[in-house]
Amino acid sequence: MPYDGHCMCGRIQVSLPQQPSQSLRCHCLGSSINYVLGDSDVTIKDSRLSLKSYGDYHTQSGNIVLRQFCSECGSPISTKSPDFPGKTLLKASLFDEISRPSQEVFTCRRQTWEPAIEGAKQD
Repeated sequence: MPYDGHCMCGRIQVSLPQQPSQSLRCHCLGSSINYVLGDSDVTIKDSRLSLKSYGDYHTQSGNIVLRQFCSECGSPISTKSPDFPGKTLLKASLFDEISRPSQEVFTCRRQTWEPAIEGAKQD
């Protein structure tokens, strides 16, 4: 069953073949919960050309990370990183129901009040 989401203003629509069974919690600057998906599994509809990209050079890894967002409402849409070749890190906040995180990255930046994910691989 398709799993559909959208940015806050609705200009950008996102569709997946089904809801991913798990998500990834990232503790980098701009902490987020993401679905790590093959590029071909993500369909982004943007008929009003609102999707914009930002090449983030200020990353802890030193890699240039491509961050995509809606230029109208500012909703983050996805991230592409050399650490995940051929993958899209799609922001889970685009969807009404979010799968529980099973992994987390950049745990060195995890807030002291935030518990670790039980059983998750730590970096």
